[in-house]
Amino acid sequence: MFPFPDEATRNALDLGRREVFQTYRVLMACELQRLRPLVAALRAGLRRDRSTARLDTVAGLIDGPWLQQISLRGATVHQAATLFKEVQDSLDGVVPSAAGNPYLGAALDELQNKIVDVMNDVGSPRHTAVNNAFARLFGSTSSVAKARFAQTVTALRAMLTRTDGQRSGFVCNLTLPDGMGALASGQGDTAIINVGRSALDGTMHVWELAATLLHEGTHTLAENPTVDIVYRHRNAPYYLQGQIALRNAANFEQTVYEALGQGGPFPADVQVAAMRGRAAPRTDSLHTVLASRITRAWVRSYDFACLDFSRTDLPKSVASVLTDLPQGRAYAPLTKAYMEALHAAMLSLMRAEERLVVRAEPNMLNHSTVVNADGTIRFTINSDLAARTPMAQLLHWMLDELVTEVNCRIPKDSAELFALILSIEKFDRDNVHDALNDFYGSFQ
Repeated sequence: MFPFPDEATRNALDLGRREVFQTYRVLMACELQRLRPLVAALRAGLRRDRSTARLDTVAGLIDGPWLQQISLRGATVHQAATLFKEVQDSLDGVVPSAAGNPYLGAALDELQNKIVDVMNDVGSPRHTAVNNAFARLFGSTSSVAKARFAQTVTALRAMLTRTDGQRSGFVCNLTLPDGMGALASGQGDTAIINVGRSALDGTMHVWELAATLLHEGTHTLAENPTVDIVYRHRNAPYYLQGQIALRNAANFEQTVYEALGQGGPFPADVQVAAMRGRAAPRTDSLHTVLASRITRAWVRSYDFACLDFSRTDLPKSVASVLTDLPQGRAYAPLTKAYMEALHAAMLSLMRAEERLVVRAEPNMLNHSTVVNADGTIRFTINSDLAARTPMAQLLHWMLDELVTEVNCRIPKDSAELFALILSIEKFDRDNVHDALNDFYGSFQ
């Protein structure tokens, strides 16, 4: 959420502190970019008209006289924050209940009845399809994966039982970032799963909700919880094998889609074998590395946004990359808002990466990018150039195209983005760092 300027930030604005002023300008633009499509999607009527007018007012403020007159800056930022809050309050509307929610129950029934109960039932007509799904996503570790899958469904059922509509079990959370239907927190019997509106009001297909809840549920296991190494788009989970596949939540999620025959088309067995054997084209493999690195930047930027910056600091390597961000705990609300905006920008990059198509062709002189009418971002590179170029340079070229397409304000360019990704990797969680190094190293 856009932060109201407290005394420290207002004083800094009134004193003409450049980095504070520039940060607020960026945050205003980011919040406008976030809220515009949400307001446009509202049903025609007074609520949409009022919200649109408020955002138009903020858009006018961005280019107003406060740019030159320091004395206006604190008041202008406060006015923008007030308007943004009024729009967000209007968007939130009625809060659905998680306690006794029929859609959550139906999704867990789907997992139990159509996958867990079928795993060991050789008489079921779906037995082979379910077990093939595990074999394709986990290979030699599929038996372990099936046990953890069943364990997760049991844990999710227990979580639904203890849901009280407040802070236990499944918890309605309308502040989840855009594109996040659910978010797990904690492990074991005290874990919760925050669920957004789409998980509670029937907007999602039952199989889509089932896959989402299973993904988040694997994060909450008391032993061997998963992390997000790469998400399921573009068939990325199939590149993982062995223990790293068991660590990646999206492998379990993708298993749900395959086992239920939804969300396809899926790669053929011969394609899966090529991905697992690293026989796929190098550009496809590097695309998976790019997806993973953006994923980790998105996950970790959310972790950073949840920090209490009045008590703790960003890792120095991350702070040193974000040179426009004011340093010091006096600016805690501003730092938090900046990290929330960074997290939103990482989501935009992740969505753009989902539309990226990478091709190596012998007749190309160098490399080029075209955005097609269907929204796909086609990056084509000379085959020989792709084969001899270091992985870091190839990733940088791809990032250039994504940053341009998304029109990112945070980070300001692909060089800052790449530096940020590398700094986040360096200080990733202890239980993820080594696994990531092994994974990325296998593509060198």
